[in-house]
Amino acid sequence: MRKRLAVIAVVLVALLAGLVAGTASPAQAKGKPCWERVLDDWLDNNNIDGKYPVACLKQALNHAGEDMLDYSNFPDQIDAAMQAALRGGGPSGGNTQSGGGSSSGSGNESGDNAPPRKLQNVPDSSYYRRAIDNLGTTSADSLPIPLLVLAGLGTALLLTAGGLAARKRLKARPRPPAA
Repeated sequence: MRKRLAVIAVVLVALLAGLVAGTASPAQAKGKPCWERVLDDWLDNNNIDGKYPVACLKQALNHAGEDMLDYSNFPDQIDAAMQAALRGGGPSGGNTQSGGGSSSGSGNESGDNAPPRKLQNVPDSSYYRRAIDNLGTTSADSLPIPLLVLAGLGTALLLTAGGLAARKRLKARPRPPAA
């Protein structure tokens, strides 16, 4: 009788284990979910090197912590990866990942010595944009253009006020008697 109970218990445990294994989700069976692979890719070097479907990138953005969204370049990286996926640089579906991208973020994936590819249907920059770029005010250690404009206006106002004050003094000064 004890042998029969032991056999029945072993069979029940085996059936229960098979039932539990059969109810595991496909994402758990394949490993990490797609959005988690995107987060891991970014956490590796603060750059999304792989190619992911747009749905995975959106899920990763939804699952990212508030500090990750506020204090890092993660949202910008997600936007760039979405743009690449929509342009055709990413897969059309599924949750495949290939790690062949460059970590420089320049969009140059074919090698270090190859010239960067020009995007199609992107208009040339305007004269205004090129002038600002030539001024060198696009880096963090340069003076911003609005500050330069305000300094110029402030200087003009001070010179105008000084000129008006000088004119008023000259008019108020008594004139010597005519000879």
